[in-house]
Amino acid sequence: MNKNLVLLFLLLSVVSCVNYSYSPDIVSRSDAQKQQYVVLGTIIDITSVTIEGDREKGAVAGALIGGAAGKSVTDSETESDIASIVGGLVGSRVGSEIGSNLTKKDGVELLIETDAGRLISIIQEVSTYNYLKNQRVRIIKRNGKSRVVPFD
Repeated sequence: MNKNLVLLFLLLSVVSCVNYSYSPDIVSRSDAQKQQYVVLGTIIDITSVTIEGDREKGAVAGALIGGAAGKSVTDSETESDIASIVGGLVGSRVGSEIGSNLTKKDGVELLIETDAGRLISIIQEVSTYNYLKNQRVRIIKRNGKSRVVPFD
């Protein structure tokens, strides 16, 4: 029974590591057919970055798996409880790192001078768009989020 429980939690942890996209060419379903604010500008600088992965879901899944595995180590109730706590702590740490590594993304930071003369920086996931210095772009804003796409 405990093996099945551990396998179930492992499966749930893999499924829960799905990460939302930060790519400018993938639009949230909730943004479809809604008005968005557009600003035009020119790319001044481009920097490659790594967007950190989601540690929280992996930590929770690891804690559950580690706790379940620790619980089955011994028949003594006291030792089993201690092993469950230690297993949960270790599993949380390991799960956090695994979750982060599985969901991290390659990104790009774009420094843009808007037509109004303001400098802004936007980080987004690498996509099918190729960006170049001095390239004209449009910045599409909605609900506190922005995405940058070429303006040809």
